[in-house]
Amino acid sequence: MTPRRRWIKWILQAAILAVVAWGIVGSIRKSSVQLSIQLDKLSQTAKHLRERAVEATQAGETQAASRLQREADAAESGARRFWQADPWGLMLAGVLYGVGMLPGSLFWRQCLRALDQPTHLLTILWAYFYGNLGKYFPGKAMVIVLRLTALEPLGIKKVATSITIFMETLTMMSVGGAMAGLCMIALNIDWRLSALSIGLLLATFIPTFPPILRWLLPKLQRGVDPKLLDAWSGRIQGRLFIRGWLLLSLTWIAFGLSLFVVLRSLPIADFGQTTPLTWLLSCWGACALAVVLGFVSLLPGGAGVREAVLSIVLTPVVGPVAALCGAVWLRVVWLATELLMVGLLFVIRNLSKNQHAAVDRHPRL
Repeated sequence: MTPRRRWIKWILQAAILAVVAWGIVGSIRKSSVQLSIQLDKLSQTAKHLRERAVEATQAGETQAASRLQREADAAESGARRFWQADPWGLMLAGVLYGVGMLPGSLFWRQCLRALDQPTHLLTILWAYFYGNLGKYFPGKAMVIVLRLTALEPLGIKKVATSITIFMETLTMMSVGGAMAGLCMIALNIDWRLSALSIGLLLATFIPTFPPILRWLLPKLQRGVDPKLLDAWSGRIQGRLFIRGWLLLSLTWIAFGLSLFVVLRSLPIADFGQTTPLTWLLSCWGACALAVVLGFVSLLPGGAGVREAVLSIVLTPVVGPVAALCGAVWLRVVWLATELLMVGLLFVIRNLSKNQHAAVDRHPRL
């Protein structure tokens, strides 16, 4: 590679990282705004209660004044600490999220292998987690760009990367839609949420159904050698997607548990009036519906959509304040986990490269 091309490559990579960072910052900013709004509401509630306590005192209603004063103190205390969470709980939630992403990366690797592409595990993991940051860019197209960039050293065909991203992403969303639908029906919160989940399931499952996918490929990938597409289509079988559904079910289970742990780490979350099964169904259903609907919205990182869905589904379980705080903390924890995994894989990948380079320079005699 000439120095000029190398510089161009570095500039493009820097520009891509700058765009991704912009999307991440925007997502964090929106979450901060939501927390500020909730803080203002609690502060205003405390102020209103104190005013009513003063009025009750002036009217000689001592007992009512004392009760209102206690409620005001509780509201002020809530305003100071409503957003605080146990750090160890947040760390455990991050571990669950990171573990939950692994089955998705393994299914993507299987999709690439089905199309007879190189599947070096460390590079695939790096491309998967690195590319996942692209969801914070409008339209989600940056996911494809980042993964193409990361897989370039393996010599994987760009068309194969695009097709397998389509397969992995929509399969993940269809599994999420199925989990959301089952949980919403079991919880019987609102028939519209159940209908929405089933609609999302159908919208994402139909394009990945092997016979339909084989029919779609020539239409989605115009200009590609028909013989190559025919060969790849023959490798897309139902067994591949059955494995995908099994693997990605583990992903959604881990994601829901991550949300559950976040809620348990909040001191204001009250689970006392619900059963453990309701807790889990609510977390699995809320998490799956929020993520899938956020994906369909094409908003960067599903900003605003996730928080709205999580608040609607979780409010009957833990209350409105805890539901909103849980939604915001979940975004923070998941984002931190993604960045940490990308950084960790970057270091491991470079150490592996250096070791191989050292062996090449000093082969054993």
